[in-house]
Amino acid sequence: MNWAIFSFLAYTAILIAIGIWSYRIVEKVPIEKYEKEFYAAGRGLGGIVVALIIAGGLASAGTFIAGPGMTYAYGYSWVLLNNFNFFSSLLFLGPIGIVVGIVARRVNAVTYLDIFKARYQSKAIIVILAFLVTVFLLPYMATQFVGAARVISQMTGMGYLVSLALGSLVVLVYCVLGGMRGTSLAILIQGVVITVGCIMLFIGTVNYAGGFKKSTEIIAAQNINFLSPTMGGEFSPFFTFSLACMIGYFVVGMPHAMLAALTYKNTRALKRGIWMGGILVLIWTICLCMSGVIGRAIIPNLAVPDEIAPWLAMHVMPEALGGIVLAGIVAGIQTTVAAMAIIITSSIAKNLLKELKPDLSPREAKLASRLTMGSCLTIAIGIALLQPELIQWIILFSIGGLEAATFGPILLGMFWKKGNHWGAIASICTGMIIYALANTIIPQLRLWGAHPSFLAVITSIIVYVIVSLVTPKPSDEIVRTFWGKLKKT
Repeated sequence: MNWAIFSFLAYTAILIAIGIWSYRIVEKVPIEKYEKEFYAAGRGLGGIVVALIIAGGLASAGTFIAGPGMTYAYGYSWVLLNNFNFFSSLLFLGPIGIVVGIVARRVNAVTYLDIFKARYQSKAIIVILAFLVTVFLLPYMATQFVGAARVISQMTGMGYLVSLALGSLVVLVYCVLGGMRGTSLAILIQGVVITVGCIMLFIGTVNYAGGFKKSTEIIAAQNINFLSPTMGGEFSPFFTFSLACMIGYFVVGMPHAMLAALTYKNTRALKRGIWMGGILVLIWTICLCMSGVIGRAIIPNLAVPDEIAPWLAMHVMPEALGGIVLAGIVAGIQTTVAAMAIIITSSIAKNLLKELKPDLSPREAKLASRLTMGSCLTIAIGIALLQPELIQWIILFSIGGLEAATFGPILLGMFWKKGNHWGAIASICTGMIIYALANTIIPQLRLWGAHPSFLAVITSIIVYVIVSLVTPKPSDEIVRTFWGKLKKT
């Protein structure tokens, strides 16, 4: 057994131990407090964990595997595009996170859809969003498993299927057994491993390539467009702008990013999470994306671009350090999977199931939570068997769909008193229809080469405002809950 495999297995053993330990903690919680513990870790997480949850949730396999893969395939243009997300945690935790956190405590919300339920008091919205969150997050989760499996395969030499099983086992253990408590404990370990691994990979890649100047000359000789911010015109300015909106501004409605706003302990923890989260996302994204494009100067003919990060870790660094880097990449992927699994589980087992069966007992809810989480992870693993090549396009599709459904209702719902459930339903439906048409039979809706999510989100916001203005205003109870005072008449 080489040092790379040993270091990775040691990291895996630690996470499994955390899963078992957190299971014991959760099992000691009184049954009536189980949901708060399982979904929000008792709403007592500090600033470091909050930062890691938001950073790990947003920086998925799209950062750790697909990011380097896309920069390898498209050069420095994708370094620019992928780094629009580094300030997303600042946008999310600042304006949205504060409001969500305050309201969550007022209404005892422990899940993403609890916020929508409190704001709109609509069964239809909960049912629709539970369905959409599941539909878009399952393929998103599947790409995470694909990325992890490719990393493990590169490291160990095992086949894809065996690597997929090994990478999935850890998440199944600490998610299904420990819920958000297990996830938060695992994230502390994973955050350190991710950060150290990303920095080490970047330094090792630059040194192996002979420095920036030499690597740039080699890349330019292959194709001068690799140095272009638009890949020689392949990515139009409006596409770049729409992508910046999608991964930078519109992410405030992303469900797996909302976990941080539901779990922070106090204002001090929130403030720490804001600046620490931004720094972590920037470090991870810059280091990995730059490593991917410089990797083209080292190996210009890699068959699968998404394999560049694990290939570099195994070839430009000593074995033991390479194992730490790969463990870091897998750790980053696992944090995202965990966040998504909790969101899907809470949407189905808590929100949707309770809408359909209001008399659900606490013990039934507890059993449903674990069964649902195990099931959604299993389905995502099954989708991962398809082994797509460039997973970034699947990730962007899922992100765009979630934003088209949730951005208007969450943003305007938190800051505009006149927004109501009719506006939210119209917004969700409009966003979904336009997004579906733009991705299928009416590609012309991709205005000026923009990503389909851009028009879908903008239109959904407009519809939200118009429908809310021509329909009854929200109740006084909702206004008091969210703003602390009655609206003026």
